[in-house]
Amino acid sequence: MSKATRFFAASAFGLSLSASLVFYPSTSQAGNNAGVPTELQGEWRYGRISSIQYQDSYTGRPAAPNGSSDQFQLASNGNYQRRRLIQITTYNCSSNLYIEEKGKVKVEAGLMTFQPSDSVSQGQICNSGRTYSSRNSAKPETYQWSIQTNDHGQQVLVLETTDGQGKAHYGRPQ
Repeated sequence: MSKATRFFAASAFGLSLSASLVFYPSTSQAGNNAGVPTELQGEWRYGRISSIQYQDSYTGRPAAPNGSSDQFQLASNGNYQRRRLIQITTYNCSSNLYIEEKGKVKVEAGLMTFQPSDSVSQGQICNSGRTYSSRNSAKPETYQWSIQTNDHGQQVLVLETTDGQGKAHYGRPQ
């Protein structure tokens, strides 16, 4: 099934995309292992913060919000730097994980693979003082990608997991 057919088939099954235009990598870029297509180069950001806020019933203080962010920079030569943060808070329990990595990104045939060569992961579990730290534990990740234009006329990079279970829209920093 072609990429365009999959896109329209997905739309027909109730998946809504806030885009009016989709770009796919050209054939000349599809096999380019040494570099990154021009439209992908530069910085991309994704972030989401929960609209639900918890409050400590004894102190009245709000707990830290739930949220995640992912930002990365892609260089023309295939180098990348990426930083991710996940924070989960439920009542008086706040846990977080921060991952910083760099390496090479491989872009071919509508797929983007992050291949980390150096990474640091750090986290905290439930405000307990228990912390987690690890070096070079990040694993390669592959996504299907497309560049779309959202309802506001801005270009966004859509990364979807290869199993179709996750999708994120990344924008350019303002």
